[in-house]
Amino acid sequence: MIGSTGARLKRVCPRAVRRVQGFLPRDARNRCAAMFGQRRRTVQQRAKLMGRMVMLLTDGLCRKSYDQFVASYSNPGDEPDETERNARISRFKMRFSSSNWYEATASLYENTQPWIFIAGGGDDCGVCISVRVAADASEPSGPIVDLHVPRGAIKGHDARAMVRALRDIPGWREVAAI
Repeated sequence: MIGSTGARLKRVCPRAVRRVQGFLPRDARNRCAAMFGQRRRTVQQRAKLMGRMVMLLTDGLCRKSYDQFVASYSNPGDEPDETERNARISRFKMRFSSSNWYEATASLYENTQPWIFIAGGGDDCGVCISVRVAADASEPSGPIVDLHVPRGAIKGHDARAMVRALRDIPGWREVAAI
């Protein structure tokens, strides 16, 4: 018996449990089960951090001018070129670790709704987050999250769990819920 974590693992992947039970001693099985739980906690922590970051970026889109936004959020040495400045677009990267990063594109074009699109990379490859900021600041601008793997890319092994964790945040929606 490998405990409650093993029971959860058994429901998810019965063959993996047989392999784990057959080749590992009991204490190693418990360590393996703890590792799967640790990964889930790591994804949950990263989802909370991403949720806070998206809300911070959304607030910046509402309250700051384009130049203030670029000064606050652009990566050092990677400021927008002339074409991006004319289009009022800012691109930057958010790195959570060496294996998890997100590339963001924000638009603050005049007389249109500001928006931001964030695409995951590495372990979170395939996670897509988009936010359209409402013209009225009192209206909530709920982020939309979906799993979309670009052609030729390989889905990150945490992508599906990250999408589920982000959808569980109050106010976040999936594409099908629109």
